Amino acid sequence: MTQSSISTLINEGNVPRITTLEKVCEGFGITLAQFFAVDDKYPDLSEEQIKVLNTWEKLSIKEKAAIEKIVNSIIDMR
Repeated sequence: MTQSSISTLINEGNVPRITTLEKVCEGFGITLAQFFAVDDKYPDLSEEQIKVLNTWEKLSIKEKAAIEKIVNSIIDMR
């Protein structure tokens, strides 16, 4: 999307078409479900994925870095 298109949407309060919203979501790397989610923090994820993310959020920055190293080493061993 061009910057002028985004500016028009924001400044003129136009209601975007679904195709426009899909482009916006693609730019942010999210789905339409995630875009419209209000109460559901992770709308497109399985229960297992949600559990992992909830645990991840409780970790410190140092702990996250350690986990990332472990996961990357597992991937590298494949």
